[in-house]
Amino acid sequence: MKKNTNTISFVIFKNNSGKSTSLTLQTRQIKLICAGILLTFLTLGIGIYLSYNTNIKQVAYSQLKKENRHYQEKIKNITETYEQMSTELSSLIEKEEELELLLGKVHVKRRKKKRKKVKAYNKEFSKLLNSPKDSIEKLYIASAFISNYLDIYKQKYNGHLDKTHYMITKFEHTPSIHPLYGNLMSRYGWRSHPVSGRRRFHRGIDIASWTGAPIQATADGIVEYAGWSPTFGEVIVIDHYYGFRTIYAHCSVLLAKKRDIVKKGEVIAQVGSTGLSTGPHLHYEVKRGRQSLNPIAFLDLDMFTARRKIW
Repeated sequence: MKKNTNTISFVIFKNNSGKSTSLTLQTRQIKLICAGILLTFLTLGIGIYLSYNTNIKQVAYSQLKKENRHYQEKIKNITETYEQMSTELSSLIEKEEELELLLGKVHVKRRKKKRKKVKAYNKEFSKLLNSPKDSIEKLYIASAFISNYLDIYKQKYNGHLDKTHYMITKFEHTPSIHPLYGNLMSRYGWRSHPVSGRRRFHRGIDIASWTGAPIQATADGIVEYAGWSPTFGEVIVIDHYYGFRTIYAHCSVLLAKKRDIVKKGEVIAQVGSTGLSTGPHLHYEVKRGRQSLNPIAFLDLDMFTARRKIW
């Protein structure tokens, strides 16, 4: 390579042939070539950087979009779960109030307090929905609170439900309807016996009717006795459990026999005048244990009255 002030010469030798080729370039040309090469590398570098930076941004954007979608999905699931629990809780409170009416436990202040509490939960949850992203944990907490509140109410409701089922079952086994519709001849209490004329305590009521009129069981139970008695004639005794027993005397025909399970309102016999009787009628008694009770208190009896005055 030869070098002078303004030019630079390049000599290129070919292998084996001994021949050479020379290339002479001016300094200005070389500078332009170097500048071109440098510019090319610079352009490539900038292009690679911009491409890399764009890819990084696209990846970050995709990741952010994915996270946002995941976040929105979480919000949706939490909201749906919350709304479901809130609706279930409101329904449960209404059902509980109905059961409380049956149980005779009506507390107006408590009712208002329960409803206010649910409204407060709903209001707080709505606020959290419009809060910044980091409040998702608070949404979980709000859902956990109402879930816990719902569990407590379920326990209370199930407790009331068990009591209500018990009350309904007990009421079905409590004498509460007329065994026979007719004229009330003789009430419960002291009286002169219609046959002997002696003053005796009448342990039931006498209802007059025609021979063959249907007599119905006044509560669910099992027939303890069905047969003849010198005083009562053809008589049926029903054990209703819960301590109650009823007696249906002076019948003409017995339609139920011993150990039969009978339902409230089921026809078990027909009116007659058997035993010590002056005419066709039904002698009806109600007993709890060995104690006789006034049957009048058990005619057209409802569950509320039974709960307050009988049980």
